[in-house]
Amino acid sequence: MNTENRLEIEVKVRIGTPPPWRAKLLALGAEVLAPRALERNLALDTPRKRLGKLGILLRLRGTEGRSVLTMKRPARAPEGAAYKVREETEADVSDFSAMERILRGIGFRPFFIYEKYREVFRMGGVSVMLDETPIGNFLEIEGEMAEIDKAAALLGFSRGDYISDSYYRLFLLSGRAGDMVFSK
Repeated sequence: MNTENRLEIEVKVRIGTPPPWRAKLLALGAEVLAPRALERNLALDTPRKRLGKLGILLRLRGTEGRSVLTMKRPARAPEGAAYKVREETEADVSDFSAMERILRGIGFRPFFIYEKYREVFRMGGVSVMLDETPIGNFLEIEGEMAEIDKAAALLGFSRGDYISDSYYRLFLLSGRAGDMVFSK
């Protein structure tokens, strides 16, 4: 079982259609770490939103062949930073459905369900995720701040392009309600 506790530093940038970006990443020498796959994410909290009030996110993520339970806590970002910085603890879960039943059994409920197709790349000192969501397409760049800036510049982006919002916040800003899932 993999359990990881680390500081997560990331930004998102909005992009157009994914194929040209995939080609650009490969042309820049990025290595595919995980092929494109559908992710299903359950963001969970108590009925009284106890975790949210503390700035904590509890998420159960499932993809074909892998499930992960994640807790994210606020962390201090440098003054004026354009990055999203969180303390993150993750643990592999062998059975998504069983873990969902356990979490529901102890009082947690999904407050937001979101899906995305994600392909993961390694480029230099960062991970780059190519995300296709119901509200648009994004590159998410994760690593140390200087490495994020370097990778973003290679891809043609600057700090002015950075988005530090979560997919939940971006979904709300899009004016939609409910869950962020693909139409069946």
